Amino acid sequence: MEERISRPVEEAVSSVSHLISIESTSEEASSTVVLKFEPGTNMDFAALEVREKFARIKNDLPEEIEKPVIAKYEYSDVPVMILAMTGGKRYTPEILGKIVDENLKSRLERINGVADVEVGGRRERKILVEISQDKIDAYHIPITRLINVLGANNLNLLAGDIIRTTDKFLTRIIGEFHSVEDIKNIGIATTQGGTIIRLKDLAEVKDSYLEATSFSRTNLAPTVSIYVQKESMSNTLKVTNALLQEIEAFADDEQLPQRGIRLVPVYNQGDFILKAIKDVQSSLLFGAFLAVFVLWLFLKDAGATFTIGISIPTAIICTFIMMFFQKLTLNVMTLSGLALGSGMLVDNSIVVLDNIAKKRQAGIDRKTASVTGAEEMWLAIFASTITTIIVFLPFIFVNKEIRIMYQGLAMTIVYALFASLLVAVTLVPLLSSWFAPQKNTTETANKTGQKNILAYLKKEISAREFDKKMIKAKRLTFGKFFVLFQHFYRRVLGRVLKMRIFVILAVFCMFGIALYVFTQRLGMEFLGTTQENEFTIFIELPTGAKLDISDQVVKQMEEILADVPEVKTVSSRIKPWSSRIYVKLVPLSQRERSNREVIDYLRNQVKDIANAFIYFEEPQSMAAKELHIELYGYDYATLREIAVNVSKRVGEIPGFVDVKIRMREKRPELLAQIDKAKAAKWGLSVSSIAETIHAKMRGLVATRYHSEAKEVETIARLRREDRKTFDDIHKLTVVTEDEDIVYFGQLANFKPGEGPTEIWRKNKQRMIEVSATMTKYDLARSVEIVRGHIQDMKFPKNYYYRFGGDYEKMMRGRKELIFVIWVTIALIYMVLASLFSSYVQPIIILSSVPLSLIGVTIALSVFRKPKSVSVFIGVIMLAGIVVNNAIILIDRINFFQREKKANRYRAAILAGMDRLRPIMMTSFTTVFGLLPMALDRTEGSGLWAPLAITVLGGLVVSTFLTLFVVPSIFIFFGDFRYMFKRRRKKAYEYDWKGFERISDLPKK
Repeated sequence: MEERISRPVEEAVSSVSHLISIESTSEEASSTVVLKFEPGTNMDFAALEVREKFARIKNDLPEEIEKPVIAKYEYSDVPVMILAMTGGKRYTPEILGKIVDENLKSRLERINGVADVEVGGRRERKILVEISQDKIDAYHIPITRLINVLGANNLNLLAGDIIRTTDKFLTRIIGEFHSVEDIKNIGIATTQGGTIIRLKDLAEVKDSYLEATSFSRTNLAPTVSIYVQKESMSNTLKVTNALLQEIEAFADDEQLPQRGIRLVPVYNQGDFILKAIKDVQSSLLFGAFLAVFVLWLFLKDAGATFTIGISIPTAIICTFIMMFFQKLTLNVMTLSGLALGSGMLVDNSIVVLDNIAKKRQAGIDRKTASVTGAEEMWLAIFASTITTIIVFLPFIFVNKEIRIMYQGLAMTIVYALFASLLVAVTLVPLLSSWFAPQKNTTETANKTGQKNILAYLKKEISAREFDKKMIKAKRLTFGKFFVLFQHFYRRVLGRVLKMRIFVILAVFCMFGIALYVFTQRLGMEFLGTTQENEFTIFIELPTGAKLDISDQVVKQMEEILADVPEVKTVSSRIKPWSSRIYVKLVPLSQRERSNREVIDYLRNQVKDIANAFIYFEEPQSMAAKELHIELYGYDYATLREIAVNVSKRVGEIPGFVDVKIRMREKRPELLAQIDKAKAAKWGLSVSSIAETIHAKMRGLVATRYHSEAKEVETIARLRREDRKTFDDIHKLTVVTEDEDIVYFGQLANFKPGEGPTEIWRKNKQRMIEVSATMTKYDLARSVEIVRGHIQDMKFPKNYYYRFGGDYEKMMRGRKELIFVIWVTIALIYMVLASLFSSYVQPIIILSSVPLSLIGVTIALSVFRKPKSVSVFIGVIMLAGIVVNNAIILIDRINFFQREKKANRYRAAILAGMDRLRPIMMTSFTTVFGLLPMALDRTEGSGLWAPLAITVLGGLVVSTFLTLFVVPSIFIFFGDFRYMFKRRRKKAYEYDWKGFERISDLPKK
């Protein structure tokens, strides 16, 4: 199969466009070639191109091959859905299988997105012609003649036309079999006396079933199982929903419940996706609620809270409209984008509303305050929005897999932020002009304790007296607490500015430590780890083991699973040598043990099952839970030796379990070497001998019998008792052209041997894969450890190894994302430089980006999350988010220097005091909006939790440090400017301890 089919097909299709890799499996009677394409490839065009390439070599392939199947589906061990049909004692698996084949299978195959439907657990219906060797030898009838006679006497043929003057008749030869009796009575030959030798005289003809090749059970009960594979580019949720609708319609049409037949899905990939979508929706709503609650705490004003709170649904509606025109669907990633952006949707509105409130407190009328308040903050919020959005532009440089995966998330956030900007400059000023109170005095603001901080602090009381009064207050409200915090911040900021060089150096050291921990100490994987409610148990037996032996081992495993309280459904697929058990657990919230703990328990329980290699696999769709080592070379025996050595070394490393070799042991064979001289003496060829022996042992399709509008294959072969033992094989006969009888044992020399059952190839090279489940280390650390254990192995020339699976994608993705981070920073700098008309101030603003890495490192360490694509995406997003606070600060410092003629010290402190509340509000709303996603521990949280944790940790720390570090760096750069102008002033010329009130700050 490898030489005659697999290799020619690989060579033919290797030039197909957008092809990533070719993998093939050559078995005894089949060859499977799997083509993997770049994400986003049009699979319809790819399939058409593959068919064109295959058509060119079709005539070069062996004539006896069946019509090839070219299907577009995900080549994986786990189907998209598994259905189980049961019917009690009244319905045998064969009857149930007939119902599926005749009525259900074709309906499922017609569903858009379904690639393949396989039915297991039932025997195939055949017309079996069980021939007696003694009887055909007695009449000297070759089995090939008998088969040819059956085929030649079962047809309908259009012979021609009879044309008359007024009409035309078609002449049709009718000769099809109409019943099994017709087959039994067909004449095969005649005796010398003229007696017809009928088929029933030579064989037993029966409408029956082939021997079972597989069994299926669900929760220990025999079933007929239906395994559905979907097309690679089809939407899983749409396919599973369509399947469920079709199943429900089929059950109603066939009245299955009334007949006592149950058809239920025992495994459904759509359940996990639907659960993940619901979890994200809950996080979105809860996060939005927390964001609004934070607003109310700060504002304590229903009108103001409503004004900002209404911006969330308004921005989301605008986002949905833009998603509609972009043809983006509501899925896990787009909803995650909305959930991540829910807290940021109000940022622009908060900044605008806070400035409008300050205008009102200054005595300006509502309409004027709304207009001028929005105009003054336009540059700041526009810059903040653009810097957040622009971080997604460099995604064009990452590979298609990452780009397609996070495209929905990125576009959703971009649309949401654009919508929030639009709402902030239109809806918020409008509502402010309606809901702002007519009377707005300093006295009213002071009563709330939070609306006019500068006026409140200008009272003629010292800081100590103020602190004492606040502490002695009978009731410390949130507003009073925040006033106290602002007063504390002013004093601390003054001291920080005094020690700015020390502070900058300390923060720089913290960043260096964080960078080292992030790059060297934190682990790394490709994608986040999800915990689904399913896993698969693989049971491997020695090659050649019978189906009954495999069934006994599976029953032992099923009995163990029946005693595990976390197990909900067990669906078994039993085959010779290799079987699988699909296990579904109860939801994570309803059980005490995680998937890993359940698997560890089962792993200890199956140690006593003899002669079976049992290993466990969790769904591989979202995480690299397995380490793959690919070994390449030519000679399979040499590769096997290397693979055994590698597997032993990996198995000795703590933290690796279920070490397995992707290769079957050689199958025992009886080798029959034809003696060509003896065969020629009898006028026989190797081909004729092989065809005869093949027909007698395995059987050949003699013809097809039409019954009930169905085609049923007619299989002709010897009876089981004539081909049971080695002696029976020696006594098989071959009839010569002269009708002489020759025993097979006279024509061939027999000896026992072994032959490969499967030959794996990847990218046109022979390959054996060693894999192991990682339980202790992440992917990057696991590769490092394993490489250290096998690097001293000596490989023959042209033999080598490489790490496969997600490792290569992880390394390529890491390099691309690091490059994207640098491009993002460069783009943000260019945008800021153009908006602020300065080369230095963008550098000051960008100083907040390294601060976020400190928080990211702390958050990942606390939550024990390794680096992954989601984490890098979060770091890229942070680059655009954390600069927003710095932009607001620098913009306000410029305002005080330009409009109030304040010096840089006074401007820095006034800007910090003035912008403290909007900075805290925007940061807190974003943090609390992310909190439900970061703390989510549901089954699908691995998709979004690492990203949320990254953004949350970076934002919290950078917000705190930005309030002190950015003003310090601003003053520090000012020192350089004065130094180069030779007008440097000492940083310590002012007695900062004496400035207890804002009015005491220096005027110059």
